[in-house]
Amino acid sequence: MGTLRHGQFARFIAGATVASIGQFLSGLATPFYMNELTDSNAWVGASGFAGLIPAVFLTPLAGILADRISRRILLTVAYGMQTIAMTVLLVMYLADALTPWRIIFIMLASGSVAGFMFAPLQSMAPTLVPRADLVPAVQLLSIAFTVGRAIGPGLGALVLWSTGPGLAYGIAVGCLVFATAAMASTHPDEPKAAAPSSLRRDFIEGIRYIRARPAIGLAVKAAFAIGAFGAVWAFSLAASVADDAYGVGGGGLGLLATMIGVGSVGASIFISRGGSEVRRSTLEPVALSLYAIGVAIAASTPWFYVGMIGYFTMGIAHMWHNVTLSTSLQVQVEESHRGRVMSVFLVAILGGLPIGAIVGGALSDLLPIRVVMGGSASLIGILTVWWWFAADRFHGLDGSPVDAHSSR
Repeated sequence: MGTLRHGQFARFIAGATVASIGQFLSGLATPFYMNELTDSNAWVGASGFAGLIPAVFLTPLAGILADRISRRILLTVAYGMQTIAMTVLLVMYLADALTPWRIIFIMLASGSVAGFMFAPLQSMAPTLVPRADLVPAVQLLSIAFTVGRAIGPGLGALVLWSTGPGLAYGIAVGCLVFATAAMASTHPDEPKAAAPSSLRRDFIEGIRYIRARPAIGLAVKAAFAIGAFGAVWAFSLAASVADDAYGVGGGGLGLLATMIGVGSVGASIFISRGGSEVRRSTLEPVALSLYAIGVAIAASTPWFYVGMIGYFTMGIAHMWHNVTLSTSLQVQVEESHRGRVMSVFLVAILGGLPIGAIVGGALSDLLPIRVVMGGSASLIGILTVWWWFAADRFHGLDGSPVDAHSSR
């Protein structure tokens, strides 16, 4: 926690943490309400798809912009626009005017804004702390999301059980207002903007940079696979799992999401108390294997409390996976390419989730949802074994830090 002695970074982390709570809270409420409206896994998957797919196309642009203009401005505007989208959702819910298609359109708008948020958010840490504190700063940013993943769904479970989605949306609006103010008041030591050039040329250069570095390419592939076959069951389709696999309502959905958060918190404690010394080439295959095991446990049982164990396992895996890959990228990427590389990494994550949501939701309307989940667990296991042999046992993830092209 020594990185919090840097006041600007502490303000940034506070805003990111509170925003994460609101985003996970609304992220639980929306699929829950869509499931109530339609009783359809396909519609639930479509809402997850709509909330994420715009970011797949816009995040590369945001990554280029993050290497050109102020990341603080990008984040402030993005959080402000997402506040507006969430306010519209709240007002329409209170007016009993939400329909499945209107939810889809609002999710598309919110997802479009989010596309300009993820890359600068992941690229801010190096501008707020000295190089020597970069690794713990990146880990603390992952822990901030973990706190949101734990508190947001837990609060969501209570709110959905007691009052319904309206209060959840109201709290999310308040969280985003706070985050907008926090980002606006943060003053990072940002690098000199890159010289103007073609957006297309910048994006292609970012792809070439990644292709020339196999370890970064492995991180991108693993991020996509976990998004499509693992995280989709933890987040986008959790409402369908709660309803179809276990027959529980909003409270049960909240408990599953809370177990993800509790597992992530436990994993973050391990990281903060010496786990960061474990080689990344060791931690990543363990995380992938645990993800496969967690999905398999949740798929194999009709008993809700056993399923909670599966979700707890997925929470541990999700935290270790994210910290391992994010840290590996941050310490190996040069500052001049940071925004573009992180944007491609985020596109892999954001691309995997909506594709997994739309395909997994549709398949779960045709087949038992446990069968579809079991297939996902098998694919994660197969890919883990493949990469173990094809990628030299993940050793590239242990790469040393590069010299940053910044004033720090």
